[in-house]
Amino acid sequence: MKVAKRDWIFLAVIIAVLGTLLVSTGKVKAKKVPYDDKHRQFYVVMHKGGDRREAEKGCATCHGFQYIPLPKDHPPKEQCLLCHKLSQVNKGNPGVGLDIRTFEVPIAVG
Repeated sequence: MKVAKRDWIFLAVIIAVLGTLLVSTGKVKAKKVPYDDKHRQFYVVMHKGGDRREAEKGCATCHGFQYIPLPKDHPPKEQCLLCHKLSQVNKGNPGVGLDIRTFEVPIAVG
């Protein structure tokens, strides 16, 4: 069975597309939402089962032109939590950070 030239071209295109997709799916470059008192409201909203869009309403109060400017290459979207994920609450370091269950900031241990 002979393979035609167009079959080789088709195979090359498929490999190129798959290669491009594979290369473009790298590690996430966005920082996680800090696990501190300033960002408590976002963790509280999400812990109570709130919508992502509801939690994102508070982002622009600090992040923007007035207080903490966004980097020049930052996308102009108001969909912060799509890229900036919440930290795992107390995972691996239970003495540090917010305790969402009591909404308190415990003292760091160690």
